[in-house]
Amino acid sequence: MATIGLLGLSDPVKEGSLVSTLTELRVWGHKVCLSPFLFQAATPKQRASIFNDWMTQPFDFIFDVSGGDLANETIRYLDLEAYRTSHALFHGYSDLTCILNVLASYRPCVLFQIKQNQNKTDLRNYLSYRSNDLMIGSGLGGNIRCFLKLAGTQYFPNLTGVPLYLESRSGNAYRIRSFFAQLEDMGVIDQIASLTLGEFTQLEAENDYDVLCTITSSYPIPVSFHAPFGHGKHSKAVRLEG
Repeated sequence: MATIGLLGLSDPVKEGSLVSTLTELRVWGHKVCLSPFLFQAATPKQRASIFNDWMTQPFDFIFDVSGGDLANETIRYLDLEAYRTSHALFHGYSDLTCILNVLASYRPCVLFQIKQNQNKTDLRNYLSYRSNDLMIGSGLGGNIRCFLKLAGTQYFPNLTGVPLYLESRSGNAYRIRSFFAQLEDMGVIDQIASLTLGEFTQLEAENDYDVLCTITSSYPIPVSFHAPFGHGKHSKAVRLEG
């Protein structure tokens, strides 16, 4: 049995969206704790205070189940050294990308969406330390929009020689082109070892995923497409380490 915390460092979560996840975790025999600020508006300090407290507690896994826009508000209040020495392995997705890439320079963390995820067998084995089949690779990155929140800040990671993983839920072809133009102008493409592109939900819905092939056609690095990570119900995990 693992001790699992469900945290919210970004926007408030709708309580009903966690019913199936909570039921499954408890049926599998795990002890689950919820942040008191998970379903309500709270200050950045309040949201970060739960993270900081949990870093001193005997958690095995912490999953941030929030998303939206507010995660980067909390970075300055996180006890990063506490994460370095903590036993807990932190997971998040979407807006938590900005926090994950900061934590990764202290100790590995995981890009993964647990809320309503359908990889039941892989997840159950992963939480029982019986299998690592949930993981598809390691590097840095995550949601492209939220990764770029770190641009120009002290928190942007050193990407030299690092595999970069990118996905996106929202964003039509024009917006995605603008994100990659920014990465190019920042020199990111010249630094990274490889680029793995996962689920780009809106692009796929609009039959525009091929724009990624056009954007990356001149990149001097290996580029992979349609990797199984992102916002989908069958998305797998990426280990982030800097």
